[in-house]
Amino acid sequence: MKNPSYTPAQILLIKAAEDERTLTLENLPEAVLGFHAQQAVEKLMKALLSELGIPFELTHDLARLQKLLNAAGEFMPLTPMQLGDLTDFSVFYRYDLLFQFAVPEKEDVLATVRLIREHVVARIAALSTAT
Repeated sequence: MKNPSYTPAQILLIKAAEDERTLTLENLPEAVLGFHAQQAVEKLMKALLSELGIPFELTHDLARLQKLLNAAGEFMPLTPMQLGDLTDFSVFYRYDLLFQFAVPEKEDVLATVRLIREHVVARIAALSTAT
């Protein structure tokens, strides 16, 4: 059921915050940490696309979403993790083992999500005040 008092971008921001809160849980397995980090970033990027009025497909591929944003003149900030590396957590490691060489540092994961969130929230605020 859709809530008419929230825009699609606002709903995606709320859902991204839910995923981001999961990242603060203690003793979270690395694959679960990576999955919720990817989900948070995906929803944040989709929130910005939504605010820009750019249609997007249902995909977990952060590189594809980033290309859509870049084509619209939007660029994500530099982050400790490559966004493409997070995509693996929603696709490969969701159904396979996470090998030792693929385990990210929790601090890098948290910083990546935080930087993307801060950027997207600021851009959405700027876009909404510009209209």
